[in-house]
Order: sequence, then C-alpha cells, then structure tokens
Amino acid sequence: MRYIILINFLVGLCQAQLYRGAELRTLEPVLYGKFEARYKPAQGDGVLSSFFTYNDSCCSETPWNEIDIELLGRYDHVIDFNTITWGQSSHIRQHYIPFNPHVDFHTYGFEWTPDYVAWFIDGEEVYRQTGGHIDEMHYSQKIMMNIWNPVYDDWVGIWDERVLPRFAFYDHVSYASYTPGEGNVGTDSNFTLAWQDDFDSFDSTRWEKSDDHTWGGNQSLFIEENVVYQDGYMILCLTNLSETGLVDNTIPSALWARHHGYSIDMRFSEEIGLSSSEDINNYSLANTTINSAELLEDRRSVTLTMDSEQFDAANMGVFNIEDDNVPPNSIDWQIVWIDSPEPMSYALINVGGDSMSIYSTDQVWSSSVQYGHEGGNYQVIDESIDIVGTTNDDIYRSSLNRVAGYKVRLVPGFYNLNLMFSDNHYSQPGDRKFDITIEDSLWVNDLDVIGEVGHTTAHNVLLDRVLVADGTLDIYFSAEVYGTGYSHAGPFLNGMEIGLDEPLSVVSNTPMQFNFKAPYPNPFNNKITIPIEMINDTQVRVDVIDAAGRVVDTIFDGMMSTGSHQLEWNSKSQASGMYIIRTTVGKVNHYEKTILLK
Repeated sequence: MRYIILINFLVGLCQAQLYRGAELRTLEPVLYGKFEARYKPAQGDGVLSSFFTYNDSCCSETPWNEIDIELLGRYDHVIDFNTITWGQSSHIRQHYIPFNPHVDFHTYGFEWTPDYVAWFIDGEEVYRQTGGHIDEMHYSQKIMMNIWNPVYDDWVGIWDERVLPRFAFYDHVSYASYTPGEGNVGTDSNFTLAWQDDFDSFDSTRWEKSDDHTWGGNQSLFIEENVVYQDGYMILCLTNLSETGLVDNTIPSALWARHHGYSIDMRFSEEIGLSSSEDINNYSLANTTINSAELLEDRRSVTLTMDSEQFDAANMGVFNIEDDNVPPNSIDWQIVWIDSPEPMSYALINVGGDSMSIYSTDQVWSSSVQYGHEGGNYQVIDESIDIVGTTNDDIYRSSLNRVAGYKVRLVPGFYNLNLMFSDNHYSQPGDRKFDITIEDSLWVNDLDVIGEVGHTTAHNVLLDRVLVADGTLDIYFSAEVYGTGYSHAGPFLNGMEIGLDEPLSVVSNTPMQFNFKAPYPNPFNNKITIPIEMINDTQVRVDVIDAAGRVVDTIFDGMMSTGSHQLEWNSKSQASGMYIIRTTVGKVNHYEKTILLK
C-alpha cells in the first residue's frame, strides 16, 4: 500500500514520527522465488504487520517493484495482497479469510515467477495475479517484515495510541529459489528451498535491522531496538518514544462497550487475562445483575450476560482487569460509556453520500452506530450527468470506492438485499472487477459493472434470503481487477436496500436459563464442541441449521441437568460452508455461527 506515500509525501514529511516501529530486511535481494513466513500479526486499529519483498534501489536506479502481504490490525477477516509496479501502480486485493489472523500463527506466502504472482495461506493457494503488470516485475527485491502505524485512516482505521505497545511475532521465514522443472517445493515443484530461518538468534550474515528509517505517511521511526529475538521468535515492536523494545508497562483501557439484548460487548486496548476478565465482580452496572463474563478468542473482547435487557445506566464501571503481561498491568477503575445502537429490520442507505429522500447518510462503522463501512473514500460526480436505467440518479451519482467491508446491525433473520451500483469512473469492460462475500459465503463472483451494463448505468444485484443469525450483516469486498489510481479504484458501492424476509425467534422477556459459550474450534474441519452451562434442569434442544435455513442435524433434544456440558457435532457428510448452531431453552433461542472447512 505504499503507493499512497508519494501522493501525500510532502504532508507526511511535515508530520513528526511520534512512535517507534521496526523492520527486518535481507542484506541481499533475490529475483523470483517462493517466500513464506509463519507469523501472528498485531491487532488494533491503525496498526499494520507485514511480510513483503521490495526493490529498495527503485526510483533512483530502477522502477518500483513490490509484492505485499499486509495484515491490518483493524480487520478480523481481511488480508491485503498487493503488487506494485512503476509509477506506484497498485494491484491490491483485500481478501476475505474465514478466520481471525490475530488469534494464532498462520503461514502466509507467495510465489513470484515471470508469469504470475500467487498468494498462499497455510500452504493453499488463495489468489493469483497474471497479466502485463507481472511482466514489469523483473527487478530483484529484498525480503522484508515491518510493523508501523500509517496516517491513512481510510485504509488502516483510526489510530488510538492507547493500543501501544503492539507486537508482531514471527516464527520462521523461508525462501526457495525459482528453478522451473528442477525444484522440490511449490507449485509443480518449480522451486528449490534455499534457506529457512527459525529465528533462534539474529543472523547478521542474512539480515539487517532498519535503524533511523521512515517515510512520509509513516507515524513511526524504525529503530534497531524494536527488533527483538526471544523464545524462538523474531518480534517486531511498535512502541512510544520512551519504552522501546519488548516492554509493556501500560495499563490496559476499555475502549468501548455496546449493549444488545441481554448482553454487553466490551473491547479492550490489548490482550487481557482470562481470570480477571471473566470475574463478574470486576464489572459494575447500576441496578443490574451480571450473570457471566466471557473472554472471546481475540483476548481483547468480553461479552457480559445480564439478568435483564433493560437498564437505565449510561455507563458502567470496570476495575481490576489485568493484561497478559508478566507481571500484569491492571486497570484500577475506569468508567465506560455504553452504546446502545438498536438493530434494524430494514435499511435504505445512500452508500458514499448524504441522506437522499428515504435513504440514510453513509457513515463509518463503529460500536455506536447501526450501520457503516470499513475502508474506502467517497466520490461524487456532477449532478448534470444522467444515470441510465433509473429515476433515482442521486443515489447512483455518489459512491464509496476502495471499500473493504460493510456492516449492518439487524434483527436476526433472513433478509433480501439490493446492492446498487453505477460505475461512473471507468469505461471499458474488465477495468475493475470484484467479489462479494456475505456472512462467510461467496455470493457474487467477478462483478464487472461496466461489462454488465456499461458506463454511468444503474445495475442492481438482488440477493434473496441472506441469513443473519448473530445480529450483524457482514459484507466483504475483494478486488479481482483493482483499476488504476487511488481515489476511485477498487470495489465500490453506491447504495443498499435491506428488507426482512423472515425473522428468527430470538426475543424473550425471561432471563437466560443457560450460559452458551462459543463453539470451538471455529472454523472446524470435522468435529466441533459446543459448551453449555445449565443454571437449572431444563428441556433443551440443539439443532444445526444450514445457510438456506434448513435443520440438517439435531445434536441434543431432552432434559439437560444443572451444570456444565460438552456437546459435539460430527459434520459427517455435510459440505463446507456456514452453519448455525441453535440452542432452544423454553422460548429462548440462542444462535452461534460456525464455519465448516473440509
């Protein structure tokens, strides 16, 4: 994404580097090969952890060449793949992944040949680029990793220094040279393993630590002290000015709290400890009893379950919450305001523009809103331009470009969607194409609006019975052909209409009779465990529902005794995809979304 840098270079030079980042790079460049890194990136808005190759002699001697894997701390289901060629021409894909990359280590890599660049996750190819721009990728590049905090909110999210310090852990890096027809690894065994560094110690014959290095648009200065080797990991640190290296003396903060139904979701600035985060005595909400607290898999989020969905308090107290540092840092006491955005059963949104007639103004997604976008920028064309095929021109004249995701809080149910498009910035079929993933399933493949209807022409994509079981509609956009430039490239959206087709019976006026923790592992390959804790002996039914709303299996149906239970679902002959585990106790239904990968 460093294609942004030259655009705002002078602005970036005027901004002081108030933080300290880290970068490790090879001493020598290589031409073509298979590159892999097993790492766990840092999470938190505004933070980026990377693995990439870069021609560091560019501009003065040779053209720009770069191949990127960039994991943004703001996203729990998106990874950036990119190639950059001369003139900083970017070919980025913000790729949907069915897991949170910040929870555990995964192996990310790419193959670079004269004919293609292909990206891999855990050994499986997930995306490939070919074409003329790959022909330009013929300059040697160094292998690099870094952690930094860009200034570009529309890309990485809004920076909040309370998340510091942040650490990215790298387990190993390997390089295999390109030896077509003679290799032992990679696609068609066209690569030969040259070396693998397990990071037991710093190898000064292979690597160098960037020191006193930065660029415009980077809020941090790379320093040698922030590259740390410990316990078999190479750790890149993003810190403040005074406490550099692998040091954490910062007290965690509760960033926000959001109320929905019988629950309150909270997000903390960093990973916190299990014991303190799940102690209900560490939370205080006036005139309300908190029954349970569950630390979620990202170890930054906590869900509180209450005995009532109604309360008058605008804020709550949080105290004695410890982070996972040794020794831990602890919140003494903090007041947190509670957001209560109401879920909707329908929505009409002028994506990329202001309110128009019955259509609502677009906005950025956050804990305090009912809907909004993640990533992207607005473009509006002149009102004199006629949009063909509609009388609602104003909606189609404004657009959100480079969008990575869109979220809407909805009452659980099946929904009909109308996604509204008009490509007002490109003229030829194939100039830009993108995929649309909704609720973990690919719904639209290779959408080419110009190819479908032409320039400045309305095109509606109608999707029926989209299941939203967890209260949030998640839409992800991934570019197949990114387009050119920056402001009006990438996936885009002009408007959206959402209507409830069939509700799921979730609402109840009685307290929960059970505590339902998240099934694990998720995603899962064959078997998944469903933990349930019963407060009383109660009649319980646990069903599995597929994406079409059909009950495909019943896991349990009978009297369940007081105490903890571990149910198991064997997916047997079911196909890969999204499934909902529905637990019914009396008139109360609880839904958990799971992903089966075979």
